[in-house]
Amino acid sequence: MSSPQRPSCPADLRQLQQFIVVAEELNFRRAASRLCMTQPPLSTAIKRLEEAVGTPLFQRNRSAVSLTPAGVVLLREARYLLRQAEVSFAEARAASAGAREILRVKSIDSAMLNLLPEWLERFCSTEKGIRLSLTTGSSQDVISAVEGGSIDLGVCVPGGASYPHLRTFPFGRERFCLAVHASHRFAGRAQVRLPELAGEHIVTHYPHAASPGYHAAVSVALQQTGAHVHVHQSETHLLATLGLVRLEVGLALIPDSMRRIGMDGVVYVEVVSEQGDAVTYPIVLAVRQSGASDAAVRFCEFVQRRTAAAGRS
Repeated sequence: MSSPQRPSCPADLRQLQQFIVVAEELNFRRAASRLCMTQPPLSTAIKRLEEAVGTPLFQRNRSAVSLTPAGVVLLREARYLLRQAEVSFAEARAASAGAREILRVKSIDSAMLNLLPEWLERFCSTEKGIRLSLTTGSSQDVISAVEGGSIDLGVCVPGGASYPHLRTFPFGRERFCLAVHASHRFAGRAQVRLPELAGEHIVTHYPHAASPGYHAAVSVALQQTGAHVHVHQSETHLLATLGLVRLEVGLALIPDSMRRIGMDGVVYVEVVSEQGDAVTYPIVLAVRQSGASDAAVRFCEFVQRRTAAAGRS
């Protein structure tokens, strides 16, 4: 005799909210207080949720409550589902107010300073009614967010790994510049060639785990010095890197768009290869391979059409 089949959607949003509060408090009395309800119906609701999922979510004894491995997973997924529900409700309200779609974008910091806003401005001038949600993070943050579905469109530096769940589109190239202390011998120069960095102390940002593609681009550039450089690893945020430059810990290879960030004691100098060529790295757009939002796909196609037209002119 076959066991009864569980419903495909065993919990409503209220049950998930109750579960999240209990998981955060790990105390049914405090959780019930937060939820403005008494403890017995809360315990009953959690028991029904466990029955619907088919496994215990909490380990209980007289002195403590803790999450089971299944509970840990459900807590992560429940938070995501509630965030998505909030976004869905916001989109529905926006549609009622006349806005057609929301485009959620996460970008690396450098692209947010000029490249991305310029393209979004052009796109939104032709696509009336698009609402934008913008956030920033490292390339790995961007990729994870696109794969996880919390954003529609990512802007990042491609890494060496393949991402089978993503489609990527070229979005231009960013060039490097050099951030130096105002008293450094390079500060008055219009241009510095990479071999001249030999022997210098270099401050880097975004380690390999946070942005493997950007880390590789910096490594390739430093290899072009042709000699040893002293590399100092900073925090993952560019502002920390610039702070170390101001403190004369070293020089920094940074995205050229970051020139827009002014910091006392720090000046920016163009950096080129030994042959005098710009030193650059690629930036891409990323969307999900399946289930990508229409607005995200249209934006990628818009960029590709405009870029191709500019190349033919």
